[in-house]
Amino acid sequence: MDEATRNPTPAEAHELLAKAQSISATSVNAAAWPVAMVFTSLAILGSMLMVGMHIVSHTGYGAPILATAVGIWAAATACIWPMFQTSTKAGYTKRFLTSLIAYMVLYGVALGAGVSLFRDGNLWYYASAAVVLAGVGLTGAFRELRA
Repeated sequence: MDEATRNPTPAEAHELLAKAQSISATSVNAAAWPVAMVFTSLAILGSMLMVGMHIVSHTGYGAPILATAVGIWAAATACIWPMFQTSTKAGYTKRFLTSLIAYMVLYGVALGAGVSLFRDGNLWYYASAAVVLAGVGLTGAFRELRA
């Protein structure tokens, strides 16, 4: 900086702007990981539930307990992880809610169809439901990371 006027030279101003832009980009890029973790966790929980539903449907015991436990953990994950965010990317709320609602609706449909149509279990149904739920959850995670 020019000591007499305390104004930066053009080169110093350019350097300061580049540094500010770098800091801004770093903080926004770091904002994606909690949302990615939410959807990765939901993908894991949902797919594990579908596999678990097939297993417990053969034994006739524990399916409601399993579904309730996974539902509670999914809700806790969806609520707690975003609290770690200190900044968000533009359009975060719309992306997050769209992905979360799509996942939860699909989760409900998969669970409802499995319980009503395949009371004694069906490996193909539960395996494909697990893959679809994992895919939707991971799509939500990557969608936020790319934003």
